[in-house]
Amino acid sequence: MESSDDLALRLAAIQDALLDLPADAFAEKYELLKERDALREQAAGYAESLDAQRPDDDLLAELASQRSRLEKLRKQKIDLVSQAGSGGGQTGEMGNLGGVALNAQMMKASGADRVQARIAVLEDLLDKRGIDLQ
Repeated sequence: MESSDDLALRLAAIQDALLDLPADAFAEKYELLKERDALREQAAGYAESLDAQRPDDDLLAELASQRSRLEKLRKQKIDLVSQAGSGGGQTGEMGNLGGVALNAQMMKASGADRVQARIAVLEDLLDKRGIDLQ
């Protein structure tokens, strides 16, 4: 099994090769993307293995940190109720649909989905260890 450093170097080399290919090099891109995906799966296996070796307190501290980070990201969202105002059904300049779309874009750009995914991994691992998170 390759070391994590070797995997990172190979992934970087594939990314460089993808960027260097001409736009019409579909077959070459396809092969590089398949190799990249396989390496990413292997890297995910390393991450799972490392998490499994970490002590409970370390995982609980990371979980608390990730939850706090997600809460801060959520607080940055636009408050659609206050934007709409209390003017008897009037909508603000943005409108609810615009605000919803903007909030979704902000959460995506901030990496909230990755934070949520990490929280799920940590909660699952701690649950398997029999640690009550409530």
